[in-house]
Amino acid sequence: MKKLILLGVMLLMFAACGDETVGVIQTPPVSTLDTDPVAMLEVDDDGFVTVVDFYRNEVRVRQNPTSVAIFDFGILDMLYTIGFENTGIETLIVPTMDTLPPGLSWFYDGWQGTGINVVTGGTLFYVDWDILDLVRPELVILGVRSFGATAHGDRLSQEEFEAARDGTIGRYDETAFMWLTIDARNSDLIRDMRANAFSLAQIFPAIGPALFAQIEDIEAEMAAIREVTTNIDMDMVFIMMLDPATMNIFLANSRFGFMYDEFGFTPLDMDLDMWIDQHGFQIQSEFLLEHNPDIIFLLDRTNPATGLGAATDNFMNDAIVQRTNAFINGHIYSGLPMPDWYTVVGGFGASRRKIADINRFIDNFLAAKP
Repeated sequence: MKKLILLGVMLLMFAACGDETVGVIQTPPVSTLDTDPVAMLEVDDDGFVTVVDFYRNEVRVRQNPTSVAIFDFGILDMLYTIGFENTGIETLIVPTMDTLPPGLSWFYDGWQGTGINVVTGGTLFYVDWDILDLVRPELVILGVRSFGATAHGDRLSQEEFEAARDGTIGRYDETAFMWLTIDARNSDLIRDMRANAFSLAQIFPAIGPALFAQIEDIEAEMAAIREVTTNIDMDMVFIMMLDPATMNIFLANSRFGFMYDEFGFTPLDMDLDMWIDQHGFQIQSEFLLEHNPDIIFLLDRTNPATGLGAATDNFMNDAIVQRTNAFINGHIYSGLPMPDWYTVVGGFGASRRKIADINRFIDNFLAAKP
């Protein structure tokens, strides 16, 4: 039996910006589920369970698979945080070493002696048939970027994407393929994290309590931040510096929508409802001064690991930027590592590091209060 049943949810378009190609979701991701996933399990006599993935595909997968490939950094982060050895996975495929963020370096230099065999191949965008042929994993967990590019990083057209996706799934009849990831267009971070945890708990029942305990702790930390942010009379725009000469902003209903929905910041009132794009919208510093945000969180892609580089320097030295409320009042927050904010979104460790970054603002704001 083919392990992937599509329920009419197609990835119809691609949009790319620099290092990312993402399919468009036609229906909302799986809703948050508060029911005990283990109690709901219906396990076949042969040990298979049916799980609903991010794109509402029903996937029949062997419970407690021992050979797994994971091409989503957020899922790797979740499983690492709760103790990857507790999954029972014996052979794991992860993307190649040069693409793995520092926070997930355990999958290259920390697993020795655990009894887990970690092999590398492919990227977030490219599912490598050679490595799948070698391992023949029972389960492949895909992310929103999967099948978006060639092995050399060249962007695929929609037709090429569909051929890569369908060709891969059709090639491995004994492998279950499922998407577990975070919405890159209209982020609902906790909802998607809960849905991913629910699916993982159905596949690996032993780790269910640990997964949901992590989410509850993160929700509590978010709630503590909202107690401050929802009671301050300040507006915010999230700015992402793409390079030393270009900047994009992200509004509500974007991949950084969690800043407003879950962390409680107030977006600028710009009447730009149509400005909804997963990669933000390019602006000039004059636009920034016109709308004059009180708070700016700044991402710098010139040095993704630290979030500090030439783009930050150019931005902070811009005479127009220096006239904004955010600059004058010392509320521009840089040094936000790109992996935690952009590529490992949905992971437990990355979520806590975002919380720590936002708490820098909280501490600064409270210290400045009369």
